[in-house]
Amino acid sequence: MTPRRALLAGLLLALAMLLTAAAPPIADDDASWTLVLDALHKQDLIIRSRLEAFKARHISENIEQRSEMEHLLRDRARLALWQATASDPWEIRTVLAGLDRLRLNVEHLSQRPQQAWAALEQNVALLESYRDKLGEISRQQVPERFRDTLEPTRRSVQELGDEVSALRDQVAEEASPLRELAEQLRAATDDLQTALAPAWKAYYKDVNPTIFASSYLRFTGEDIEDWLLWTDLCVELVQTPAMQELLRAGAAMGCLAAALVAALVLLGRHFAAGRGASKAALAIVSRASACAAAGAFFTTLAQFAPFFLFTQLISIGEILFSAALVHLSRLGRGLEPDAAPPAVLWPTWRLFALGLLLESGRYPDTLSGPVMAVMLGLAARGFWNRYKATPATQRLDRSVTRSLAFVLPPLAAVSLLGLPQTAILCASGLFYVALALRYAAMTTRALGQMEVNRHHGRPPIFLGILTGAGFPFFFLAFLFVFLWLLSNQFGGENVFLEVLNTETRVESVGISLNKLVLLLFGYYAVRALIALSTAFIVDLSSRRRAVERGAKATLLTINTYLWWGLYAMFAMSVLGLSLASVAVVAGGLSVGIGFGLQTTVNNFVSGLILLFGRSIQAGDTIQLGDSQGVVKEVNIRNTEVLTTENATVFVPNSELVSGKITNWSHKDPSVRRDISVGVAYGSDTDMVRELLLAAAAECPAVLAAPPPAVLHWDFGASSLDFRLRIWIADVAGAVTAMSTVRQAIDRLFRQAGIEIAFPQTDLHLRTAPALEHLAQPQLAETARLLAEISARLAALEQTANRQPDAAGGDAKKGSIP
Repeated sequence: MTPRRALLAGLLLALAMLLTAAAPPIADDDASWTLVLDALHKQDLIIRSRLEAFKARHISENIEQRSEMEHLLRDRARLALWQATASDPWEIRTVLAGLDRLRLNVEHLSQRPQQAWAALEQNVALLESYRDKLGEISRQQVPERFRDTLEPTRRSVQELGDEVSALRDQVAEEASPLRELAEQLRAATDDLQTALAPAWKAYYKDVNPTIFASSYLRFTGEDIEDWLLWTDLCVELVQTPAMQELLRAGAAMGCLAAALVAALVLLGRHFAAGRGASKAALAIVSRASACAAAGAFFTTLAQFAPFFLFTQLISIGEILFSAALVHLSRLGRGLEPDAAPPAVLWPTWRLFALGLLLESGRYPDTLSGPVMAVMLGLAARGFWNRYKATPATQRLDRSVTRSLAFVLPPLAAVSLLGLPQTAILCASGLFYVALALRYAAMTTRALGQMEVNRHHGRPPIFLGILTGAGFPFFFLAFLFVFLWLLSNQFGGENVFLEVLNTETRVESVGISLNKLVLLLFGYYAVRALIALSTAFIVDLSSRRRAVERGAKATLLTINTYLWWGLYAMFAMSVLGLSLASVAVVAGGLSVGIGFGLQTTVNNFVSGLILLFGRSIQAGDTIQLGDSQGVVKEVNIRNTEVLTTENATVFVPNSELVSGKITNWSHKDPSVRRDISVGVAYGSDTDMVRELLLAAAAECPAVLAAPPPAVLHWDFGASSLDFRLRIWIADVAGAVTAMSTVRQAIDRLFRQAGIEIAFPQTDLHLRTAPALEHLAQPQLAETARLLAEISARLAALEQTANRQPDAAGGDAKKGSIP
C-alpha cells in the first residue's frame, strides 16, 4: 500500500469511528443503526486491504532477505574455514575484521524484521480498535432485525485476529536465523579476542630458524610454498564477482574519503595563506595532505574490501598517515625554504614502513629476518654518518642519531638470530619515540611563539601551559598516543592494554603502569594549572589597582597549596587509598605530633591563620624589636622578613600570631612622621611656618591629603621649637623622604636668614669674701715658698757670673737641677 492510500484509509477509518461515536445507536432509529453498520463494514475493508498490502510487501522483502541471508551464511562459512586455519595473530586479526563486518551486515539485515514487526503492530492497533468498537456496540440493545448483520462482522474480526497472529509468528520465525547467526558471530568474536593476546605474546617470543641452522633452507622452502598457496587463494577469491563488487564499492568510498580530506586541507591551506603563512609552510602542508588523502583512501577501502585484504590495506593507510605526520613535523623547524629535512624521522620511518609491510604481507619470517637485519645495519651506518654531519646547533637530532647508531646494530643481531618480528616492533617503537621528541619540541616552540605574539591585555594562557607542563609533559603525551597507535598497527592493542592494567598490590595499594601514567600526567597537569592560575593572578593584579599588594602573594600561596591538595586526593583515589586507612595513619601520627611535632604543627596552623586572616601579608612593613623589615613571603612554617640592613629574618608564624607585632602598612601603606626644628628667639614665626610648608611641598613622597601641618610645639631653653607634621605615601620610603625634607628646610632657612638655634651657656665669675678668709693660710705659705725659690735663683746667678770662661767666650748659663 502506498503512503497516499494508507493516509486515505486512515482518514476513512477515523471518519467512521467519529460517526460511530458521535451518533450512538438508538433502539428505534433504523437510519442510525444502518450508518453504524456501514462504518464497521468500511473499517473491516480498510483493515483487510492493509493486511493484504503488508503480506504482498512482506513476501517480496522475505525473498530478498533470504537471498541476503544465504550470502551471509556463505561469508560465515568462509570465515569459519579461515578461522580454523589461522595460525598466527595476524590471521586472527584478519578473521576478527571479517567477523566485525559480517556482524554489521547481520545487524543491518535484522532491521527488516523489526520494521515488518512495527508495520504489523500498526495493523494490530487498528484491529484492536475495531474489536473494541464492535464490543461496545454489541453491549448495547441491538434491534432484532440488525443482529444477523452483526454476526458476519464478528466472524470477520475473528478471522483478522487469526491472520495477524499467524503473521506475527511468521515474522518472529524469520528473525530467528538472524538472531542465531548474531549469537554465533558474537561467540566467535569473544573466542578470538580471548586467544589474541596470548597469540601475540607467543608470536613475539617465537624463534625462527636462523641462517646458521642446518634446517634453514628446508624451513625457508616450506614457508615460501605456504605463502604462495595463500597468495593464490587470495587472488582467486578477489577475481570472483562478489569480491570485485566489494572492491569497486570500497574504491568509490575511498575516493570520496580522499576527496573530503583534500577539500578540508585545501580549505585550511586557504585560511593559512590568508593569515600570512609562508610558501614553505604551505608546501609542507600540501605534501602532508597528499599523504593523508592517500591514507584515507586505503583505510576506507580496507573497510569495504574483502576481509582477507583488510590487514594489508589498513597497513598501507597507516604508513601513509605516519608519512603525513613526518611531513608536518617540519613545521617546527622555522619553516625556512632551505631547511634540511629531519635527520632522524625519514630513516626511522623507512624502517617502520618496511617492517609493517613485511609483517602484514605474511612474508616468510625466515626471509624477513635477514632482510630486516641488513636494513637495520645500513640504517645504523647512515645514522652514524648523519650524526657526524648534523650541525651542533641541532642538539636534539645529534643526540637521537647517536643513540640510534648504537641501538640499531643489536636489533639487527636480534633479527638475524630468528626474532625479526621483535626487531621490527622495536624499530617501529624507535620511530615513534623520535616522532614524539620532534612533536614535543615543536609544541613547546609554538607555545613560546604564541606567548611572544600574545596581545597585551590577554591572559598569558600559553605561558602558563608552557611553564607548568613543559617539554616532558608534551613528550610523554605524544609518546603515549604514538605507542597506542603502534599497538594498533602491530595488532597488540590487547597486549598493550594488558600491560598497562597489570597491577602489583602492596597491602591495600594497587600499583600498575596505567596508574603511574595517570599520576605522571596528573603531576604535569597540576603544574600547568598552577602556572596558568599564577599567571592569571599576576596579570589581574597588575591590571587592577583595587587588588591589594599583599593579596596577590596570599592568593598565589593558597592557589599552589590548593592544587597540590587536589592532586594528593587524586593520587590517593588512583592508588586505592581509602579515607579510613588515611584516618588510621593520622591517628598513629597524632601521638608523635603531640610530643615531637607540636611546634611544627603550631607554626603550620599559624601560617594558615596568617594566609586567610591576612593580618600580615607580603610587602607589609613590620616592626621587629628595634628594627623594621619588609615581609617577603608568608610560608606555611615561617615568615621571611628582609630588614633595612638587608638581613633576612625567618620569624616563626606562631610568634606573629600570638605576639604583639606592629604592622606599619596594614591596609594602608601611608604613615605620619614629625620633623622637629628649633629657631633662634626673635625669628619671624610666620615666615618659619611658610618655609616649613614649602620644604614639605618640594618632596614628592609627601602626600597633599592630609595636608602638611606646622605646630609651634614649645619655647625651648635656647630656641623656639616647631614640628612639621607630614604624611608619607609609603612607609618603606619614609627615611628617604624625611631626609629630603630636612635638606630642603636647611636650604630655605639659609636663604631666608633664619638661624637654626643651638644650645648656649653664659659663665659669670665674682668675688667671694668667705672663700678668701678660708684660703688665707694657704696663700701665706705659698708666698713664703716662692720667696725662698727666688733667693736661691739669685744666688746661683751670681756664682755663675764670677766664674771666668776658659775659652774667653760668653759666660755659660747654669741650669736649675
